[in-house]
This record gives sequence, C-alpha cells and structure tokens, in this order.
Amino acid sequence: MNTEMYEKGLKALKVRDYKAAARDFEVVLNELDEHDENYNKAASYVGLVQVLISNRNGLLVCRDAASSEVLDGAVFLNLACAEWHCHHRGRAIDAIRRGCKIDAGNERLQRASELLESRKRSIFQYLPRKHSLNRAFGRLFRRSGGDVDVHSLLY
Repeated sequence: MNTEMYEKGLKALKVRDYKAAARDFEVVLNELDEHDENYNKAASYVGLVQVLISNRNGLLVCRDAASSEVLDGAVFLNLACAEWHCHHRGRAIDAIRRGCKIDAGNERLQRASELLESRKRSIFQYLPRKHSLNRAFGRLFRRSGGDVDVHSLLY
C-alpha cells in the first residue's frame, strides 16, 4: 500500500478537504490488488469521501467493502459514517455493531457506539418496545443527533 498517499488522504479528510482526500485514496486504491489485505480499508475511505462530496455511489462502495471485511473495524466505522451522513441512522448503528463484533478493541468504534446509541426506557413500559405508540413517542423524544456529525464519529 502506498502509505504516503494514504497518510495524505487521512490528513486531507481530517481538515475536511474532501476532494484532495478523494484523489489520494483513489491513488491508493488503484495501486492495490482486490485480494490485498488493505483493499477494503482503502475502498471504504474512497466511498466515505465520495459520500461527503455528495456522490451517493460512495455509499455502495462502502457497503461493498464492509460486506467482505472480516478483520478491520475501521471499514465498518467508515460505513457507519457514510450511512449517518445519508441519514440512515439504523444502518449506521448496525455497521457500528458489526464492527465491534469483529474488532472489539477498536476505541474509535466504541466511542462512535456511545455517541450513536442511547437507548432509553420505553415510554409505555406495559407495551412492547416495538409497539407503534412506543416507536412514535420514542422518535418524538429522541435526541436530534444534530451535534453528531461524521467528524465527531471519526475523530
């Protein structure tokens, strides 16, 4: 893997220069073979940056990378960030959970999990959690999530 371009891409992503990050990560991805152990990680960064520059195809790239990943939790964190950016809260939480299962020691995944998951008691405790009243009032009283963005999940 071209570590110099990869590091440049990470720095550009951190300072929110998404177009530069996209160029850097695409260079890294193009130099890797599909069977390389870092391929899914590089693809997930390419997909995340594409989502951040309003290319919805990036979400498919992230999902594809995560579907074949078995070791690296960062791939699932990138997928969760892409899903969150596209307003898919449930899918973002699912990606975090899947990432925690395969990479339990990943501190960034643990912190992202704490930011996204804050399950409270049901409003109507005598009704099942999935009951339509509990779901409706739960959505009504849920934290807006406005203070959580992609960068607070990543860094």
